[in-house]
Amino acid sequence: MPVPYKSRPSICPVRAWTAWKDATGLTDPDGPVWRRLHNRWHTVLKGGLQPESVGDVITRAGERASIEIRFTGHSPRRGLATSSRLKGHDQIVIAKQGGWAPHSKVLAGYLEVVDQWEDNALLGVL
Repeated sequence: MPVPYKSRPSICPVRAWTAWKDATGLTDPDGPVWRRLHNRWHTVLKGGLQPESVGDVITRAGERASIEIRFTGHSPRRGLATSSRLKGHDQIVIAKQGGWAPHSKVLAGYLEVVDQWEDNALLGVL
């Protein structure tokens, strides 16, 4: 998936990925990025995290940060969709990048939140 560099290094996903890959010694391009830890010894295991586990990590991180809304595993995908739409990207492009079907009703619901303000029939009328 093509991901561009950001101008600010502190928020650049490419730089973060490169640092993570180097720090963890990941070499298999098809292997899991996030690895499981042994329950008792906290050593890194071969297998990757289950999708539910990734969601749990995101939820716990939001709680630890004292964020009032509850983050879930869907939060990053929804954030990608709404932020991309705010920048004017087409639904088909957003769907492809985010892994949705081209005419996904779920994605359309996310985008409606943005579009109701940006593409509003009352703009300029009232």
